[in-house]
Amino acid sequence: MVDRGRRNALHPLSALYGIKTVRDPSIVVAEFRDPRSASNFACITVAVVIVAAAILPHTPSAALFLWALGTGAQLVLFLTLLGRWIAEPTEILHATPAWLVPIVGNVTATVPGVPLGFHETSWFLLAVGLVSWIAFLPLLLHRLIFCEDKLPGRLAPSLAIFVASPAVGCLSWLQLTGRVDAVYRFILFTALFFALLVLRMWQLAVRALPVSVAWWAYTFPSAALASALIRYCQHVPGVGERLLAWAGLAFTTIAVAGVGLISLRNCLSRLWLSVRSRPDHSADPASSPRTSNAVSSQ
Repeated sequence: MVDRGRRNALHPLSALYGIKTVRDPSIVVAEFRDPRSASNFACITVAVVIVAAAILPHTPSAALFLWALGTGAQLVLFLTLLGRWIAEPTEILHATPAWLVPIVGNVTATVPGVPLGFHETSWFLLAVGLVSWIAFLPLLLHRLIFCEDKLPGRLAPSLAIFVASPAVGCLSWLQLTGRVDAVYRFILFTALFFALLVLRMWQLAVRALPVSVAWWAYTFPSAALASALIRYCQHVPGVGERLLAWAGLAFTTIAVAGVGLISLRNCLSRLWLSVRSRPDHSADPASSPRTSNAVSSQ
């Protein structure tokens, strides 16, 4: 159920961005060159990897192709962004929680990588993701806490990305080791703490209203955390663990359904307004005297 929610959260945005790429590629190139938005392109590679994990039980060959495509593109993208941040002038104010998205992509690739038989490659991806997350976390916290220019209100929902890296790290660790040990608990409770921090900052989310594309940042991290809590409950049965798993699943369902329905309503309302605002030439006379005079004068 959680994996289905993650797929439903990612497919519409990927399709819409594909349409945008075809219609106006110059805007896409500008967004890729912008250090504040370039990391969002990792959402595409993450979506490809998640689709590979979803279809793996049904079509392993197609899953292998998508996993190789998404993982390879993810590594190239992360190396490109990291090299650009090092080589080119980059301000601290350019750093946003979205910088963690490429890191999450590396960790996510281990989930289908292990059942596909790429065990050592999955260890490599998990190592790159966790080390990069540990390195970038203090940088982002410094930017959010000590910089006078605070995070713009419209980007407040992106704080939920802090939950994604440790939550997906739990699933990757369990996939590689097959057990819920001290490392799993350490990473899981870190993700749970950041989830509590996101709930603590609910005022920023209210200021970010109305719902925009940035609100989709709540869907994937909450789904990953719910999956990690469910796996934890399965290995460590107990009342508290069961309540945490149900709470995570309920919050994920509300987040995905709520953001999806509100976004769909906004898209339909804007489409309706655009249709109504178009000039209606059907009522114009086909051959009025004014039109005939204008044509004759031309």
